[in-house]
Amino acid sequence: MIYIRTILLLLTLSGFYIIGVPLQYLARRRRWPLSRKIPPFFARTICWLLGLRVRFQGEELGPKPRMIVVNHVSWSDILVLASRETPCFVAKSEVANWPFLGAFARVQDTIFVRRDSRSDVPRVNAAMATKMVAGEDVLLFGEGTSSDGAGVLGFKPSHFAAARDILRLFPEVASVTIQPAAITYTHARNKPLDVNGRRALAWFGDADLAPHIWLLLKSAPVDCLVNFGAPLAFEAGSDRKAVAFETERRVRALAEAQIAKPEPQEKNMPPSLSISAK
Repeated sequence: MIYIRTILLLLTLSGFYIIGVPLQYLARRRRWPLSRKIPPFFARTICWLLGLRVRFQGEELGPKPRMIVVNHVSWSDILVLASRETPCFVAKSEVANWPFLGAFARVQDTIFVRRDSRSDVPRVNAAMATKMVAGEDVLLFGEGTSSDGAGVLGFKPSHFAAARDILRLFPEVASVTIQPAAITYTHARNKPLDVNGRRALAWFGDADLAPHIWLLLKSAPVDCLVNFGAPLAFEAGSDRKAVAFETERRVRALAEAQIAKPEPQEKNMPPSLSISAK
């Protein structure tokens, strides 16, 4: 069955690349409503083929302009978060060159960041501000990199300055919503993941992409929860570092609460599942 799903995944990716990318490019340039429907359809389809079962819960989203700030565990986070709506992602520049997914990232006007260049921050923040003022949600991975899934890394405050730029350039905007959210991979093969299982499913460091996709396929179904916290208001007197720290604190609390949550166990069922990458 896993080989059939793999073949279907490759065929679907190829089909989206040949048909979906040009169609989405045209839809965005001509401002067709279809442009808002193609990305979630693509993301949900790929999640289904990968065996990712996604659930969203938590607080209502605050008013626009809005920046959604989330922790980062794996490349699959992008598909998980895009399955709900069509935010503008802030992603590392390497994503633009990924097979298949890179093409969709480019056609969606993803804001690519050169992580090794601090001088690139003003350009990125200006692009984020432009997107938010135009009514698009901007989705920022607050850690600036992916973690091992066992916890949340410290947030980088530099791109929170995009909210400050909006307030400076558009005096009619009273505040910018900073919406914290935590993404957690909770179960594989219908059993709760322990710390080793979460680390195996995380994609971080110098891990290769293809073996990780194969591991995800072998681990299916994999349950992923996205939990939205209460929004923060970034106002004229707000300090970006303080807001970044508070957002990090809230995201960490959301993630840790889910990881620590006891799971009901069936009789004779092992309490948790570790996944071997071999």
